[in-house]
Amino acid sequence: MFKFDFKVEVDEEATPFTNETKDSSKAADDSSSKEWYNAEEVFATRDVLDRIDVCRLNSVQKTYNTVSMRYMISGFLLEDIRENDDQVTDIKKAEENHSDLIPAVYEGGAKIWECTDDLLLYLSQNTSSGEWEGKNVLDLGCGSGLLGIYAFKCGAKVTFQDYNKDVLEKITLPNVLLNTLLEVEEEEETYDFDKVIENTRFYSGDWQKWSNLTEGSQLFDMILTSETIYNAQNHQKLLNCLCDKLTVDGKVYVAAKTYYFGVGGGLRQFESLIEKDQRLSFKSVWLSTEGVNREIILLERKTP
Repeated sequence: MFKFDFKVEVDEEATPFTNETKDSSKAADDSSSKEWYNAEEVFATRDVLDRIDVCRLNSVQKTYNTVSMRYMISGFLLEDIRENDDQVTDIKKAEENHSDLIPAVYEGGAKIWECTDDLLLYLSQNTSSGEWEGKNVLDLGCGSGLLGIYAFKCGAKVTFQDYNKDVLEKITLPNVLLNTLLEVEEEEETYDFDKVIENTRFYSGDWQKWSNLTEGSQLFDMILTSETIYNAQNHQKLLNCLCDKLTVDGKVYVAAKTYYFGVGGGLRQFESLIEKDQRLSFKSVWLSTEGVNREIILLERKTP
């Protein structure tokens, strides 16, 4: 979720952060002594409608099989926050520090990383819209929310979870709303805000704290997560969250780099933890060996 010295091609219009003031090799170590944000529900308000026209003008559209999705350009978002946001937000702090990561403060949600595109392509080619209809889906570490938006447009009820409240309010929620266009009349667009209220929820904060906050509430038929295993110190926290929130016959799709150079996290290390934990099984369902190896693994509960 932050810059690991590889080229990100998905968000071509983005102005990427650099790590000029951050040593990424120390990122995981730095996070161990930080106090992670408490979890809270972030409620959608109609204020987002005031800016939706500007958001749409600075957005792009991409189609995955038959599902067309619209989302804002990262470069526009960062420029807008830098020039027009008087509050010191977490996104603004990261931009001012020229970094994609401030451990336990900002976790890279303003950019769209390439493994997200991998998983979108995989889902569009290997699932049908009928498999999503009426299902409860979690987009964990959602950032721009594209994975959840895909499920939302296929008829699922979606919970979007990201570490940063700023990301949910300024990026995820507007992106979801952009995908509810009802009509265009005399160059004015009408969006279905009620559909967002009825079919989505948004939560920010630390994974473990969010899992505790929502203990005993809804479980998920499908959990989608991309580029969330770069910090090995958070692997157990992530695994616990997946186990806590997955239905008995649910599926988890994890899209990630095989190894995150300079940080130490990677899929093999995460898989070793899964094997030791014994609650879930896993298998690789997709692999790319172009450049830095990227994979998608499928996790399910072990049968008794």
